[in-house]
Amino acid sequence: MRLRLRLIGPVRLTGPEGNDRTPTGRKACGMLALLGTAPDLRMPRSQVQDRLWSQSPPAQGAASLRQAIRELRQALGDGLLAGNGWIGLDPAAVAVDLRPMTGPTGQPVEFAEGLDIRDPEFEDWLRDMRLSLEDRAPEPDVPLLVLTEPKGDSPSAQLLAGCVLEEASARAAALLPTRVVQAADCLTGLRIESLAVARPDNCALLLMVLRNHKTGAQLWAQHYSLSPLEASLRRVSACVTLTLIQAARQLMPGSEALYPHEDLFSFTRSRLLSADHRLKRFDGPVPQALRAFLRYTLLIERQAPDMREAFGEGEDLSRQACAMAPGDPTVLSIAALMKSWKGEVSAALDLARLACRMAPGHDLAHLALSQALTDAGRDGDAFAAVARVGFGPIAALGQPRWRLHMAVAQIRLGRLADAEESAAIALSHAPDCRPALRILAALRFKRGDVAGAAAAIETLRQVEPDFSLPLMASPEYPVRTLRRAGLLDVTRSGL
Repeated sequence: MRLRLRLIGPVRLTGPEGNDRTPTGRKACGMLALLGTAPDLRMPRSQVQDRLWSQSPPAQGAASLRQAIRELRQALGDGLLAGNGWIGLDPAAVAVDLRPMTGPTGQPVEFAEGLDIRDPEFEDWLRDMRLSLEDRAPEPDVPLLVLTEPKGDSPSAQLLAGCVLEEASARAAALLPTRVVQAADCLTGLRIESLAVARPDNCALLLMVLRNHKTGAQLWAQHYSLSPLEASLRRVSACVTLTLIQAARQLMPGSEALYPHEDLFSFTRSRLLSADHRLKRFDGPVPQALRAFLRYTLLIERQAPDMREAFGEGEDLSRQACAMAPGDPTVLSIAALMKSWKGEVSAALDLARLACRMAPGHDLAHLALSQALTDAGRDGDAFAAVARVGFGPIAALGQPRWRLHMAVAQIRLGRLADAEESAAIALSHAPDCRPALRILAALRFKRGDVAGAAAAIETLRQVEPDFSLPLMASPEYPVRTLRRAGLLDVTRSGL
């Protein structure tokens, strides 16, 4: 696995698993910038010394260079090469990333951003390098969401529209990922226009139009009825969020600059691993947390060859994400799910509640809270939490997962017919969803539908190679809710 050296933006060196290995010294980072842009990734030692220590006596400069090389060796390991009078990076071990990037306002991100080395030779080189890279900066990889001020015939109608659009654009930006900007701050993106018309019942009619900000071409239009009630605002916000995500995906089909939503919420091992591979290319806490979430899915699906190793990887990724962004609701939600899997109910509750406080409308936070409340035996509260998820975009992007959590909550409350319906809907969206098949096998057998139970068991045998009814009855098999509710008679059926 290769190290990755990103030079657009702050100099950053990451390991194969996304862990930060950037040297702390500015001169060592300067050496990475020099070597990462040198022909064949190699430079004469004398040239490196002249660039970084041009004002030091030769002996002192040589000693400083040796110290910086030692620091680089700690970060790069075998990725740092040295020969007779030269040093360099091993291209087989280090991937240099010079892809153009855009910032929050749509402007190009600077090469070696923030690297301040007070040496005239290095400053001249850095200025020339930045100028040489300026002209190649493209438009943003992912369309910026260009939010305009809502128009309307009354302040109250404009206020309702503003609340919905601000929340929806922020959620869509987090899920794509991209940034929300104002129209005056960029030249390209998806422009969100709106008109709110007040109605006599304190409600409003919201007309929303999505345009190509650069050309003005209309891409989509829809109207909604808005009321001050929280449920109405959340429902419309979720619809707008999904529209923004779908518009970005249609403009950039198959783009690897977008999060892999279609695989992220899958229950198929190959698709989960594909999503993990794509997420490795993203920096930041949320991609790290999402990779932990993928391992959580592999665990509940019994699709990890080594369950202990998969949990350890997920826990490490979640811990790294929390260290980078301790207040991010997505990061906190996934950390809560990992704690739930580990059986640390109190910690899971604390993390999920914190995520909900940080973002009251965050549906993944309520999904994690529902799981933690279920583990705590607070079944009514768990159902209320998962019901809130139905108002958010996760319920549409990850319909099987939401329905699965709903089925668990309904079983806990004794609503078996509703639980069977929820599991059937989950299975219709994900035909290889093992938890849904387990629930359907148990509930169908409970109500006397032996043929239906047999069909679910047969499918389980196909998608879960080591499945057997005795295994399903064993204490370590992941059917805790069915076991607690006394719904494992199917394991003694001989089907």
